[in-house]
Amino acid sequence: MKRYLIKISIFCAIILALALVIDILVSQGLRHAPKNHLETMNMVMHDKPIYDVLILGNSRGACGYSTCILDSILHCNSFNISVSGKAFRISNLRYQAYRRNNPAPKLVIVNIDYIEMGEGTLGFENYMFYPYMTDTLVKPILEMNHFSCLDRYLPMYRYRGDYKYIGLGLGEFFNIYHLPARTDKGYYPNPNGTWDGSAMRNQIKEKPHNIGVGMDSSVIKIFDTFLAQTKKEGVTVVMVNSPLYFQIRENLSTRNDTLMM
Repeated sequence: MKRYLIKISIFCAIILALALVIDILVSQGLRHAPKNHLETMNMVMHDKPIYDVLILGNSRGACGYSTCILDSILHCNSFNISVSGKAFRISNLRYQAYRRNNPAPKLVIVNIDYIEMGEGTLGFENYMFYPYMTDTLVKPILEMNHFSCLDRYLPMYRYRGDYKYIGLGLGEFFNIYHLPARTDKGYYPNPNGTWDGSAMRNQIKEKPHNIGVGMDSSVIKIFDTFLAQTKKEGVTVVMVNSPLYFQIRENLSTRNDTLMM
């Protein structure tokens, strides 16, 4: 029995060691992969560019603020670090990661709406966190984005089912496969193909005249801290409430007025 347990222990140790090595290789590769949300996440985490203007927001920020247009009009160097579905908690994470490696920008444009000041879409596009599970800025938000202890501490567990990211990471690491950049300095005008409005219509059907305004008090505190930080750094912050599609605006909860006061 003792010999059997020893063999099992050795086998498990070998499997764990192999998983750890593969995890390191995949994660290192993904840190250089320009794959949707990973592209911008990688920029703020370990590149050292210097930008005059940063754009923060959710998908309405990522798809609505062209860095090319801003650069041509303002004669600046801008980058759009908005993140679809994740709200200001993750926008702030990206800003703090950028500031960890770079001087403060001159201007920050923040797209403000009821989504940005809420919880965000938890569990959405979580692959952006895969290579950065131990980063001090990322660790506090892992649990609220549906990462378990096994995801965080067991090698390769978080990659289960995401074979394309395992392949992409290994391909990038061994320099046998490399995706071209998909955004124009973070600007991604059409991430999901042609928009047909079906998701919007379903949302209105479920909650006519009561589309939720899920503002979160903890997120608002984070935003207040961010404003205090940028003021101290001498950064100009411009808050923009970009237009909503008219059927969405007509069906917003009256609580939306609180955001605009």
